[in-house]
Amino acid sequence: MGNISTKPRLLLFQPPIYDFALFDLFLKPYGLLRLGRWFEESGYEVFFVNGLDYNDKETNSLLGKPRRYSNGTGKFPRMRIPLPHGVDSERSFGRYGVLADILKRKVKDANPDIIFVTSGMTYWYKGVVEAVGICKELFPEIPVLTGGIYANLMPDHCKVSTGADYVVTGNVEESIKTVFKAHSLPVPAGEIPKGPLMLEEVWKDAGVLRLNEGCPFHCDYCASDLLCKKFIKGNAEIAFEALLEMHGRFGTSNFAFYDDALLVNSEQSIKPFLELIIQKDLQLKFYLPNAVHLQFLDKDTAFLMKRAGFQEIRLGYESSSRDFHTDYDDKFEEDDLFRVVETLESAGFSKNKITAYVLGGLPSQQWKDVEGSIKTAASTGIRVSLAEYSPVPRTPLWGKSMELCSFPLDKEPLFHNNSFFPMKWDCYTLENMKYLKSLVQKLNMDPGS
Repeated sequence: MGNISTKPRLLLFQPPIYDFALFDLFLKPYGLLRLGRWFEESGYEVFFVNGLDYNDKETNSLLGKPRRYSNGTGKFPRMRIPLPHGVDSERSFGRYGVLADILKRKVKDANPDIIFVTSGMTYWYKGVVEAVGICKELFPEIPVLTGGIYANLMPDHCKVSTGADYVVTGNVEESIKTVFKAHSLPVPAGEIPKGPLMLEEVWKDAGVLRLNEGCPFHCDYCASDLLCKKFIKGNAEIAFEALLEMHGRFGTSNFAFYDDALLVNSEQSIKPFLELIIQKDLQLKFYLPNAVHLQFLDKDTAFLMKRAGFQEIRLGYESSSRDFHTDYDDKFEEDDLFRVVETLESAGFSKNKITAYVLGGLPSQQWKDVEGSIKTAASTGIRVSLAEYSPVPRTPLWGKSMELCSFPLDKEPLFHNNSFFPMKWDCYTLENMKYLKSLVQKLNMDPGS
């Protein structure tokens, strides 16, 4: 008979997601699994229940196997469900991820002493409610902690809606240590490690990396500086070690950067990191789910990115209007986009692998301004992506969003979802938004037109 472990048991829970549409663009519970590594290194037996496991055989046998791609992106299992009472939309609503009965069984098997449930976008909160509900139903006496984006941006709503025992915000390490002491559980030692818990089912198809933490900019539409209070410069060698660990253990060859400001402090972070990749000749592929800042993309960086194996470049252009940038983000130079496109092309990137994000649907924004930005970006011959604004609690634009929106944004986070187009008004109607989407589609089919 085998030995029964006397280690304390900790459960990490990635909830399913409720949304109108969902694509897995390197969506990984990176922060949660960093905590998992911290606890494993501190002597805990760590269990992970992945509510977004696209390889779950039981779920896929009932819902159909989702379409996946060789770079580790793709679809999740989807089950159509009714919208919550009082919420109307012409679009169908869905629950993405592993079926609830299967999740219950996995949570029960873990038999934990304490549970962590992560959260993503505020409008995904229904999945967090489900996950916490499963845990409290099975283990009513076991403490459940929630953290992540929704928990930090709307802690009071999170506490009431989920029924979690604790909502972790601010200084994560200190909050966790206080809770653990209160429940007479061993307090993890040291600091939260930079790298995540190594799990093959999470990292084999695609890994994620983070060099810099936070962002030095304070854009009115973004919550980055709320979620990470200060910009922390990255360490190229630590990030490279994390990459080598995933690549060596699981054969991972696709990697996505989670940085909000990847190219900031480039001489000490991204450039030496890329040089290490090139020296090792690892033949890897790199992706940018988050856009990079135009003003930091110079010739040397572009050439290093191409040689290291970057498959695409996404640019945070946002608008061609100087007034837009003066009002909202203060990160604009007139010729940045044209300079960067020329630089990337000279480094070997084809224009169909370069995408500029244009931001639309902000409070009081006029659709004609967005149209002009789309056409300016498209005139360079690259692809354009219309990023539709979602109101974000506690950001500088939150107050104006609540003032102008007809939906109760502070009471129902589902209305933060840009599928509702929460900031529509006379000078930016739903028909205007549909036109802009079709314009982007047309220009991307015929770049430079």
